[in-house]
Amino acid sequence: MLSIFKTPVEKETLDDWAKISVDVAKVAILAVPVVIYGNESIFLKICNLIFLGVSIYSGLSIARKLRILIKGAA
Repeated sequence: MLSIFKTPVEKETLDDWAKISVDVAKVAILAVPVVIYGNESIFLKICNLIFLGVSIYSGLSIARKLRILIKGAA
């Protein structure tokens, strides 16, 4: 059945979003040494490392889900 309200999403667009998510994860990985060797207090370092860990995990998992969605649409 044809859905009138659902907008089509191209596979190239999903692939671009997956690449952006991986790039966000890469930047977060590269930021870890900067946070570790920074001049902030230990509490701020731990908070920033937790935030970076969440960013890395979410970026990679979103990219994985998008790539699975692309393969399912093929």
